[in-house]
Amino acid sequence: MAVTVSLSILIPVYNWDIGPLLTRLHSQCLQLSEGLQVEIIVMDDGSREKYANASVAGQLPLVRYEESGVNRGRAKIRNELLQQAKGDYVLFLDADMLPDQDNFIQTYLEKGREGCEIVCGGISYLQNKEDHPQFSFYLYKSRRTEALPPSVRRTIPWRYLFTSNIMVRRDILKSTHFDSRFTGYGFEDIEWGVRLGDLFAISHIDNSCSHMGVMSKEQVFAKMRDSIHNYALLLSLHPSQTGHTGAGGIARVFRNFPDILLRGGDNLLSRLFHGLSWNWLLFYIFQCDKAVLLARELKKESKDGLS
Repeated sequence: MAVTVSLSILIPVYNWDIGPLLTRLHSQCLQLSEGLQVEIIVMDDGSREKYANASVAGQLPLVRYEESGVNRGRAKIRNELLQQAKGDYVLFLDADMLPDQDNFIQTYLEKGREGCEIVCGGISYLQNKEDHPQFSFYLYKSRRTEALPPSVRRTIPWRYLFTSNIMVRRDILKSTHFDSRFTGYGFEDIEWGVRLGDLFAISHIDNSCSHMGVMSKEQVFAKMRDSIHNYALLLSLHPSQTGHTGAGGIARVFRNFPDILLRGGDNLLSRLFHGLSWNWLLFYIFQCDKAVLLARELKKESKDGLS
């Protein structure tokens, strides 16, 4: 007789040591009540840097580990992980996360028994002790936009649906895949969240993971610039939800400006961002430049559509 798996933990990996996460998850799973079955599936998405991930996974009976020779992107790799999942619920975790509570897995399983459809545990930096100045902007920005309490996240449930720490009933995932048109960095989880929010109840609870991966100010800025195409795709797919707030709302105003002015604004904002060090000011410069770049992308796509 086949064993019923209650929860599938799916972890895509790219250039990260997942040993600490796997050992902590595996320890919690072994302490679960009898009859609660869990599987952990890890898929390396063409990492360039090599760690002992395969060796660590091989020592943990509940873990199944695979490697890909090419990088397929965040949306495709999650869809592929989902194809292998057997659990009634699926828990997506990013490789650079660490559960904050010893009952992290148990808490999610309890929410599953209550019949919850989608459960977001949240992000924190409780265990991240990084204090190097080059990472201070990233931590400042993340604490303002992502590491938020459930009371804030519940105000716009789909907006704070992060695939770094989220449990979803598997039949929902089977019917609502990640959109593979989102390639590279950013916004595939928010777009997915918009579609889920239209159909299902999204719950936000306090069951956080500490985000251990940090980036320098320059890396954050480069990632933002790399994500603009995906942001424009998000706006085109869900204009009513995403086109009137944040950088999206500002970009719709900026797109009426001449491109030469937008290009000059981008150059000025870029120099200010790299030259200044006050995080509160850098945050507003960062958001403004994102809107400028998004406006340029929208203008370009509008022009291409007419040609």
